[in-house]
Amino acid sequence: MQQVGVQLSPQKVYRAGNALIITGLILGLGLTFALASTGSVPYSIAFPAAVLGIIAIGFFFINPLLNLMLVILGFVLISPNEEGFQVLEIAYAIYLYAVLLMWFFHHTILEPKEILTKKPDRALALFLGLLPATLILTTFFQGDFLVAFSELISLSMLLIYFPVKYTVVHHRIGPKLMLTTMVVMSVVVAIVNTFEYASDLSNATALWHVSGSRVVVNDCLLMIGSLMSLTLLVYARGPVSLLLSASALAFTFAGLIMTQARGFWLAFLLGALALIILVRTPERIKILTTGAIVSVLILGIGYILLGPFLNVIIEGITERFSTIATAFTQDLSLINRFRETGAVFEKIIVNPLIGYGPGVSYLFYDIVHVATHTDSFVHNGYVGLWYKYGLWGLGLVLYFWYSTTKLGLQAFRSDAADRWTRLAGLAGAIPLIALTVSTLTQNPFFLKNYLFVIAIAAGLAAGAGERSSNQLNRSSVATPNHA
Repeated sequence: MQQVGVQLSPQKVYRAGNALIITGLILGLGLTFALASTGSVPYSIAFPAAVLGIIAIGFFFINPLLNLMLVILGFVLISPNEEGFQVLEIAYAIYLYAVLLMWFFHHTILEPKEILTKKPDRALALFLGLLPATLILTTFFQGDFLVAFSELISLSMLLIYFPVKYTVVHHRIGPKLMLTTMVVMSVVVAIVNTFEYASDLSNATALWHVSGSRVVVNDCLLMIGSLMSLTLLVYARGPVSLLLSASALAFTFAGLIMTQARGFWLAFLLGALALIILVRTPERIKILTTGAIVSVLILGIGYILLGPFLNVIIEGITERFSTIATAFTQDLSLINRFRETGAVFEKIIVNPLIGYGPGVSYLFYDIVHVATHTDSFVHNGYVGLWYKYGLWGLGLVLYFWYSTTKLGLQAFRSDAADRWTRLAGLAGAIPLIALTVSTLTQNPFFLKNYLFVIAIAAGLAAGAGERSSNQLNRSSVATPNHA
């Protein structure tokens, strides 16, 4: 019997890919010419940059693994999260979705492979698949479609989970590659934050400006990067690995401190405590000793760079840390978030099952601005998810969260798993445990920066769990039990 339709061979796909790259090159050159002709970009810079950039992108698209690494590292470009639409953000978004589209097309059409192999995969796929239908709720409850689309685009960041998990499971050095890429990205973000922090200090006109200086972006990313760096440090072998992981921890933890985000400080402490509980006694001692050494290292570098201002900064950070215990009763901003949660929960009780949809606002009295306030963003992540997507959405996301964490811890405890698989499982699971606290006051489900790094952590944990299970099955087949 003859096969109906066009059969896609690797050669045809390769030729089609080359044609697309050449087309993109021509279009890119045309766009660059149009921009350069406006006078805003010099010709001598625009054309070589366009040619080299398109050739580089074409090279990376031919190498999917390098492409995925570039997407993760490229997140640094949009990490400052400036208001409005930035050229870099638009370019990165196009590249990210192109990579995701090509990956799903390759693994579902060209070379079909089962990518929904575990229950958390199916839970996440079901949640993301049902999201477009929730726009019906937005229409019914008269929500803002611009806000709704923004929220759905943010949630689409969770799609990066699938290629990360697949790489961890199937690539020979997948766990090592994905984990180190994530840590390198967080270190670069910490360095970018440091420059922004230094800029704020240089513009300070009073001591209270110095003590209160902070960088308000990338707090979640730096918390996750700090815990992953700490995990690498605990199991580092040799002086080079020890030095690199200690440096990564110093950069990311210092960056986390600069954010002055108390919720993520608490999250880091919870993650570090969970790590201490899970590891053996020698590793616990190593955590405490290396933690002290890294703290001294941060203070030493800070004194060299900041001199007498370091004392003022430490006083400000210490004061903010000391207010954690009293924040629940004295911090107006935090109390306001609890009032906000109460107002949203009153609406949830009326419609707990299907939710109200993305972009739908609620009304509450804002004690900070002393006025009635209308907003669609809910600071409590769990309540916000329940409000927008009902009990079904909350249930699917919490199940995904719990299951990926469990898989990561199973990989860490597996005797059959190799070292980097166990490390990836632990490094992915610990941040997910830590986030259970900060999510009460910092909603990660509607911010693209948060969801991107959470998806990578979940991909590491779930991928390590599946990889360790496969390794266990192979070892069982290789050494069968005889009666």
